[in-house]
Amino acid sequence: MKKFCALISVLLILAVHASADVSVKKLGDGNIEVTFFYGNPRAQEVVLAGDFTDWQNGALPMTKGEKGWTYVRIVPPGTVMKYKFISDGNWTEDLREPDKVDDGFGGHNGLVDVDVLVAAQSKSENAAAGASAKRAGNLKFSTWGMLGYQMKWGDGKKDTKNDLDSAGLNLTSYLKISGEALPRLPIYIEVALAEQKGFDNLYKRNVRNWDEGWKNLLVDTIFDPIYYYGGQEKAKSYLGHLKMGLNTPIVNWTTGYKYAKLSPHQNVNWNTVDKEWEAGYNEVGGFNQFDFAPLFAKLLADTGVEADVVVAPNRSADRAGSQYGMYAYGWSRFNIADFPQYIDLQYNGAYGKTYDTIFKEVMEHDIIFGYQGIYGPVTVKANALWNRYGSYDNGDGTKTLYAPATSDVGLVHDENKNFGDNSASNVNVSYSSDTVKATVGYRYRGIQANMMYVEQGADDHSNITDQLGFRNTQVIFGGADVMLLDNALTVGLDAQLTMVFNKDNDYYYDEAKKFNNKDTALIKIKPRAAYDFNPYFDFPAKLDGYIRFDAVTKSDDEFVRKDKSAFIVAEAGVRYNQTFDTAVVKGLTATYAFDNLGGEYVFNTLSADVSLLRDIVASCGIGVRTEGTKAFDDILNPFAFFIGARKKLNVAAIYKPTAYCYVLAGMDPFKEFNDGPTAYRYNTDSYTWYRNTDGRKDYDGETAIRIGLVWDL
Repeated sequence: MKKFCALISVLLILAVHASADVSVKKLGDGNIEVTFFYGNPRAQEVVLAGDFTDWQNGALPMTKGEKGWTYVRIVPPGTVMKYKFISDGNWTEDLREPDKVDDGFGGHNGLVDVDVLVAAQSKSENAAAGASAKRAGNLKFSTWGMLGYQMKWGDGKKDTKNDLDSAGLNLTSYLKISGEALPRLPIYIEVALAEQKGFDNLYKRNVRNWDEGWKNLLVDTIFDPIYYYGGQEKAKSYLGHLKMGLNTPIVNWTTGYKYAKLSPHQNVNWNTVDKEWEAGYNEVGGFNQFDFAPLFAKLLADTGVEADVVVAPNRSADRAGSQYGMYAYGWSRFNIADFPQYIDLQYNGAYGKTYDTIFKEVMEHDIIFGYQGIYGPVTVKANALWNRYGSYDNGDGTKTLYAPATSDVGLVHDENKNFGDNSASNVNVSYSSDTVKATVGYRYRGIQANMMYVEQGADDHSNITDQLGFRNTQVIFGGADVMLLDNALTVGLDAQLTMVFNKDNDYYYDEAKKFNNKDTALIKIKPRAAYDFNPYFDFPAKLDGYIRFDAVTKSDDEFVRKDKSAFIVAEAGVRYNQTFDTAVVKGLTATYAFDNLGGEYVFNTLSADVSLLRDIVASCGIGVRTEGTKAFDDILNPFAFFIGARKKLNVAAIYKPTAYCYVLAGMDPFKEFNDGPTAYRYNTDSYTWYRNTDGRKDYDGETAIRIGLVWDL
């Protein structure tokens, strides 16, 4: 207990937030000019993301000035926008937003209601400054929902690929309340009204006929709709999020329950608290968070040093809400001889599962250190992690080893004496000028290195392997971009060398691509280029692309396609964007992707989104499968396509919902139903699509018609 208290006391170090602001100006044509400002001139790149950009998919580059970054947008009266900044790759909340709304991930989005800002500005004595008034002590009521219908033919088998497999309705609906219940008393409530899963409640081959499905739909829609559309299972309509708090001059307190997200945290190179980490989804769990930012702001006023300390005891160490734990961190930014410095220290702990054993069974300690220093054009970043583990005492002289929750680590040995096996690090140095950007670095991860509050899960999570790399590996990496032709042309190259870290262990690389030889090295080379046509041709178009080559140094680990090879073209992609100043066509985005990573076959895709008049977006794509490890005769259909469209509707009762209709054959370009019709399956760092969650590859042998409606108001 003394050691635990000492760890907490060490965390009392300092932190900083960049300033931002939003101002408005009423134009002569009746439209409103909205200026977003992010006051951190030290940032290398800042983009504006919001519901008006499809968030990061269409994020808008901001312009750097002497005091910070700006972006100007012209909008009509009545416009409401949710937004965040992405500064040097990190999601950043606007601390000076005119208003805010909970983002559902433990943080909040800035909220711009242009009518409110214009009204506030007209009443302000300092209208020229673009005053942005906060609405305090109010609540905002909103809802998000998606209604979809799908008919699907085929089930991935040759003899049934033309038979109707399923048909049904899928409905997801949430009611949300956020804001200040009383001054300085923020609250966020989310009630899940419907979470119907799948598209088979009307018909399912050999399970449910049409008569049964329609009768069930009609009867239960009339008599018990919430129960029916909640999936007809216990507790499917529930209090999803409950989060509230109290803001004081000393500390901002927040507490949450169930699906409420912990507040995310970025520690230099690593996201050390995942934005998707929940308080506890098994009807238990919860957290308290004490943020001392107001106190440090007062203590350090006019010192040139800004600070924050956060302490968060919780019952969410296993994300399910069954294990007690804690995360606590402190961070500081200050200058040494005009060189900006940043340090960050975080502690994570996983304790017992009952109140009487909370500190008797200490299962895991994480100590995470981060440093960033900016020395003119050179930036140095470093992170280090060390784990300490415990075990369960069975009371008979034996013990049960601990397995970190939602991790890729598995059982851990509490008496491991090798420091490297329980540690990880990432050190990199970057250089940036007007024409050259370059980075070189080294990272390693021991076989038992883990990071609590970061899940090894779905793609929306900041996976442990995304942060630390695969277990028992070390990586040398580097990359460079060169801007040519007045920055119209950018050419770049990324390179990565992966090797086994500790050859005394029997785990090398990852489960899917396990090294057979401890001396194998994996080499990845990725040249890329991007060209902006506008500077030289006055043509609003951009073209970018890349190709990645993979190679191994030992024959024991050669790639298996039709034949074994030490070298493959792993993937490639090209994307073209153009805007049009015409009455009918407004924009075009076309993407080609070559995917040779799946192993079973090679998949070539060409897809396009065309923005048309009246808020219509037409989408289409074609795909071709060729042999990989799977023989051509085992491919149900080498050809695939999708086609469809979506449109924003102006409906009085519902503010601009989006209607969509798509036909899918042999491929499904979209993520899960709840992600909506604009969320493609692209991997985050490439133009290839990640694989279906059901294990089948890209709808091979399946066809579907999908229609629906999505709203966010």
